[in-house]
Amino acid sequence: MKFHIKTLGCKINQFDAAALGESLSARGGQAAALPNEADVQVIFTCTVTGKSDYQCRREIRRAVRAKKPGGMVLVAGCYAQVAPDVIKGIGGVDVVVGNDGRGNIPDIVGAQLIAPAIPINPAPANCFESADSHFAQAVGGRSRAFLKVQEGCDSFCSYCIVPYTRGRSRSARPEDVLAKTDELIARGYYEIVLTGVHLGAYGKDSGDARLSGLVLKLLERPGLGRLRISSVEPMEIDEALIDLTRHEKLCRHFHVPLQSASDRVLASMGRGYTWEDYLSVVKKIEKAAPGACIGADVIVGYPAEDEDAFEETLRRIDDSPINYLHVFSYSPRKGTRAYAIGDPVPGDAKRERSERLRELGNKKNIDFRFSLVGKTMTVVAEEKDGKFSGLTDNYVRVAFHGKNAAPGRPIDVKIIGVDRASTTGIIDA
Repeated sequence: MKFHIKTLGCKINQFDAAALGESLSARGGQAAALPNEADVQVIFTCTVTGKSDYQCRREIRRAVRAKKPGGMVLVAGCYAQVAPDVIKGIGGVDVVVGNDGRGNIPDIVGAQLIAPAIPINPAPANCFESADSHFAQAVGGRSRAFLKVQEGCDSFCSYCIVPYTRGRSRSARPEDVLAKTDELIARGYYEIVLTGVHLGAYGKDSGDARLSGLVLKLLERPGLGRLRISSVEPMEIDEALIDLTRHEKLCRHFHVPLQSASDRVLASMGRGYTWEDYLSVVKKIEKAAPGACIGADVIVGYPAEDEDAFEETLRRIDDSPINYLHVFSYSPRKGTRAYAIGDPVPGDAKRERSERLRELGNKKNIDFRFSLVGKTMTVVAEEKDGKFSGLTDNYVRVAFHGKNAAPGRPIDVKIIGVDRASTTGIIDA
């Protein structure tokens, strides 16, 4: 059996897709290079914005057009969770599985070998995975491994559909996380990336160690090269975690979602902090870990964001230690609290605000990368089409000539050049 997996949306979706690929390969499946070569096509969908929904429907239709005679198109992920009937209405879709039934997908796909005619939504789970049944999952990439230790979210921010698509927060047991970490180290991975839907909530559901405690245990594992932490909410970055930024094995990279720098907008969003709260956290990180890269998510065009609130956000971010931005346009999601407010900010205004914020983010990132010129930094080498690059611990991708570089292994590179799109270096002998 050949399978092809298409992934849309966040890194968690990418993780889930990679985990499924490993599971199918372990069952004897073979990854197909192209959709029309696959017996089974799986699409992991996203529903964070209306644009995401449209992109998902477009990719589903492409998969249907590419389907082999007797083949299967299976749609999974967040859009499948909240809009299964819409997806079922797309002719040629064979199976729709939401996140609550994600664990069934390998069996569903495996059954394709015996019984191709599978009804839509076969025996879905009645609820999301429980905390007891949830376990640490790990997948290996080309140069780093990803370790998922948490699923779901309890925050229910006014604009966000995630708690409805992925359920309440559940954490993997610390002993399972440590065992998976040791497994990845034994497989030769130098860098491990700790990830979750709401990573900062790790352990709150079970009373076990909080994220900072788990990170400390991971940093102490024999053979670990370095550990990178994915997105963590600002008020969940405690003093213990900030202190750990001084550890030589913890990457100096924090992605701290902001969403807005206007206190009025933050309150309407239900974010639970002010701009000064946020700024205090990122300044502590900057002080504890000089050279740290700090990123942020920002939503533009939220119903409570008028021109004054946007200008305030722009000005405050410009004066902050933030080094890069992920910018999103607000899109009303049915079922969220903000849906009832409507969508009063015109599309043209959202596009203009997004462009200005992205330009600011690009400028700040260029300035940050320029500050590294002349410095020698360790990167984890990656090779693609004969070209080498790698990520520094503080999240800068450096391109370099690959003589003496081994993919997946650390190598010291001196940064010599920066432009808008790239950073270049030479191997430091």
